[in-house]
Amino acid sequence: RHAVEVRNDSFVVPEFAALARKYKVAIVYADHAKYPGIADITGDFIYARLQTGSDDNPDCYTPKGLDEWAARAKTWSEGKAPVDLPRVDPSTDAAVKPRDVFVYFITEGKVRAPFGAMALMKRVTG
Repeated sequence: RHAVEVRNDSFVVPEFAALARKYKVAIVYADHAKYPGIADITGDFIYARLQTGSDDNPDCYTPKGLDEWAARAKTWSEGKAPVDLPRVDPSTDAAVKPRDVFVYFITEGKVRAPFGAMALMKRVTG
C-alpha cells in the first residue's frame, strides 16, 4: 500500500489524480491551512491527516468538526466519497467497495491530538 501527500497547488489537477489511480496510490487528504485538500479516491484505502485542530480545544477539533470527520470516515469505509470534500477529478468515481480508513490527528503543538483521535473513535465506533 502506498500513499502520497502533496504540499503544492500544482497537484490540484485531474492528471495527478489519474496518475495516482493508475498506480493505485492513495492521495492523502490533508485538512491543512496551506496544503491542498484532495479527496479523490485513488487507492484501496483512505489516509486523512487532520491538521487544523487546536491545542486550546480539549478534543483538538470542535464537536461539530469531529461529527463531520466521523461522518466522512464512515462514508469512506463504505467505499463512497464524502460529497463535501474537494476532488480534482470529479468526473471519475472510484468503485464503491469497503475501504480501510486511517485518520491521523497532527496539529502544531500536538498536545490535544491524542484526545481528538479518541473523541473521533467514540463517534465512529459508538
